[in-house]
Amino acid sequence: MTDLLVGAAIGLGMTARAAAQGGADFLLALNAGRLRVMGAPSVAALFPIREANGFTDAFARSEILDRVSVPVFFGAAAFDPRLDVEALAARLARAGYAGVANFPTAIHFEGRFRKALEEAGLGFAREIALLRAARAAGLATFGYAKTREEIEGLLSAEVDILCLNFGWNAGGSLGIDGVPLDEAADRARRVFQWVRQARPDTICVVEGGPIVDSAGMIRVCDEAKADGYVGGSTLDRLPLEMSVMQTTSSFKTASLLRPVRDEAQREHARITALAGLVGQSEAVTRMVERIARLVATDLAMLVLGEPGSGRTTVARAVHVASRRAGSFFVLDAADPGIAEALFGDAVRRPGALDAEDATVVVENIGELSAALQDRLARTLEQAIVGRFGRGDRRRARLVVTATNCNGLTPALLARVEAGRIDVPPLRDRPEDIPLLARAMLRGLVRREPGQGSPGIEPAVYRLLMTRDWPGNLRELRSLLARAASESPDGTIHSACIARLCQAQGEARPEPLADERAWIVDALRRNRFRRAETAAFLGLSRKTLYNKMRLYGLTEGGARRS
Repeated sequence: MTDLLVGAAIGLGMTARAAAQGGADFLLALNAGRLRVMGAPSVAALFPIREANGFTDAFARSEILDRVSVPVFFGAAAFDPRLDVEALAARLARAGYAGVANFPTAIHFEGRFRKALEEAGLGFAREIALLRAARAAGLATFGYAKTREEIEGLLSAEVDILCLNFGWNAGGSLGIDGVPLDEAADRARRVFQWVRQARPDTICVVEGGPIVDSAGMIRVCDEAKADGYVGGSTLDRLPLEMSVMQTTSSFKTASLLRPVRDEAQREHARITALAGLVGQSEAVTRMVERIARLVATDLAMLVLGEPGSGRTTVARAVHVASRRAGSFFVLDAADPGIAEALFGDAVRRPGALDAEDATVVVENIGELSAALQDRLARTLEQAIVGRFGRGDRRRARLVVTATNCNGLTPALLARVEAGRIDVPPLRDRPEDIPLLARAMLRGLVRREPGQGSPGIEPAVYRLLMTRDWPGNLRELRSLLARAASESPDGTIHSACIARLCQAQGEARPEPLADERAWIVDALRRNRFRRAETAAFLGLSRKTLYNKMRLYGLTEGGARRS
């Protein structure tokens, strides 16, 4: 199969040289290309903001002609009633252009304005006259068209290259949505079949609309049996936007990923590494300093923070940094068996609080009954945990977690508030997100020895740092897990993150006044898979199970509800 022709519609010398080096078969110097690199959309080329022919000729002569080895077509405007098309064609031939294209063109106008333009003699018929004059001057001709009538006009002028245009390109920050790819491919197939019957020697190419990448080009060209493709925004604006955005993001986030330097930073890194915490923001620094002071004591602790912010991780950090050799127990206050788990049974077995040198974490302490909270307060007041003996053995440390202090009894609050640790929400520490994302991804993606760490596109950090993260660390981990599962190489790509963020924003459930109905709705959305439902609601799996038991939501009961 013959290689497809690729033309580049550009407006900058640097872009022209890059396109030629990349293998472009010809270039089109267009005022739209120049306006794009100036920050304007391509559609601005149709407005009288510059004298189009002089504007285009100036940059093409100074930056493109004689600087590339491929043919250069001049995008000529025919709207000016004062224009002498024969004189323009002769001047372009002397300048060294290989050919002429009818751009800016009337094909992008419709309705009454287009009709008035044609009636004034300044429309597409004038562009045909310009192309005829160019052919007479020995120049190659390139014709843009959309409709059958326009194509017939180009064939009558015996253009060398006929370009079926699908409108302004989609994609990027300035793209315009238009015809779907399937529809474009089918239309090109029918048009080119007819063109080749009428004039077999005409080179048929496509441009614009939904063709924004090489896969789209191949799809349309294969179905339509086109000879090639012309790229404008797809070869300058879209790659430039992505490249500059990613490069800038990499510089912006580089300072957040740099290694620690001074003594204070090294000490902070030592504690966070020992405790399993990630972050170097001011909020995390304050929290780590607080942990460092408290681990030297045996005080009971109160860890406050939003759901998903890492309260249990902080409790585990306290246990590790305290160098306790005993077990690390995590109990849920909503568990019906919480009393026995904490205090044990005098007949059968001791409770978690009897374990020597242990740390006992009670999550969601506000859900614990007032009687049990007061019992905890009494044991702390007596400096005795359960019934373990006196001597040199270190008693278990109690750590309770909650969103706020509202559910605590005054007696228990008085015993734990001296050991209070506030866990900052993720939205208050966005500078930690690059470090968190990299650490989480290492745990999510298995790599073979020698493969290195899984990658994250720099633009991903920018996207992650602009979110509010109502689900905090749990939500971030869930998002990265989904992105990693969709990546063939484990690399997190910005396009995937943007799509998942949008879908997550649309799908996030709002808690109903009836919590039972809220949980039932989430179970149904996730086909009664409890692990996915817990992540969807921003709850731990254990909390979800406890709530399901509380509301009588066995799987069968939930399905019937």
